[in-house]
Amino acid sequence: MLVKATKEDIERYMDFTYTIALDQTRSGYPLFSDGVSTKEEFVEHAWKSYRNGDRDILLFVINGLVEGWIQYFYIEQDRYLQTDGFFINSNTEQALADFMEYVGANFAGYDLYLGFPKRNSEAISFLQKTGCRLIEESYHDVFVFDGSDIQPEDVGIVKVTESNFFEFEKIHRTDPDTYWNSERILSTLNEWIIYLLYREEIAVGYICARDGEIFSLGYHNNVFDKSVYKALVSVILRDLKAAGCGYMTFFNDEESQPSALELGFSCIGEYVLYVKSV
Repeated sequence: MLVKATKEDIERYMDFTYTIALDQTRSGYPLFSDGVSTKEEFVEHAWKSYRNGDRDILLFVINGLVEGWIQYFYIEQDRYLQTDGFFINSNTEQALADFMEYVGANFAGYDLYLGFPKRNSEAISFLQKTGCRLIEESYHDVFVFDGSDIQPEDVGIVKVTESNFFEFEKIHRTDPDTYWNSERILSTLNEWIIYLLYREEIAVGYICARDGEIFSLGYHNNVFDKSVYKALVSVILRDLKAAGCGYMTFFNDEESQPSALELGFSCIGEYVLYVKSV
């Protein structure tokens, strides 16, 4: 069963849950087993879920024992719900079944998003069996800035502001499952780093980053271009290094993964994202 965690629960089970978070076969996203995230970040993330009104932590209890916890957050006006930490020591399928029941009772009408590493085969098997839709598969890559020398080509790179946002919208294509569409990005534009790359006065690509992570990268006519990819990613790497970031996370597909590795990213696993309408 699932029980809402108290302050005392979080303090008591923090170390236990952190050990689970270091194992991709027993955890979900966000990952803390990427070799760069720290225990301090894990602790901060847990307390954020406890203190914020749009987030919560649920202990998973089976046979009288706490076997980990599930964190989640929701956006009421968008009917959006997402796991924001899934750290279960054993009986993963039962934990997910209990969570689905909890969500159905408390968040009817929401779309539930669940992200897991591919190595968590028990979680993925359950999601497939219960009719969740797979909407994303990608490589989870990390770039560590220590000692790196990033000198991108600046020719044709233009930062996106409100005045030229319409140019970004022309090539920013999303599907209905993508939360961060152009409208939502514009409403929070001050939180984003967005660049366009122009060649012969045509915008041939864009990149969006936020909170030290690239969220989206696209191309003119939606056709991958290795040189555009490298130019835009290099500019974001330069900015984040200048801002004092220690590392950057990026999720790449089969097409872009070789270019990411050439730029100096390391792959720490594979990511899958499922959605279910509650």
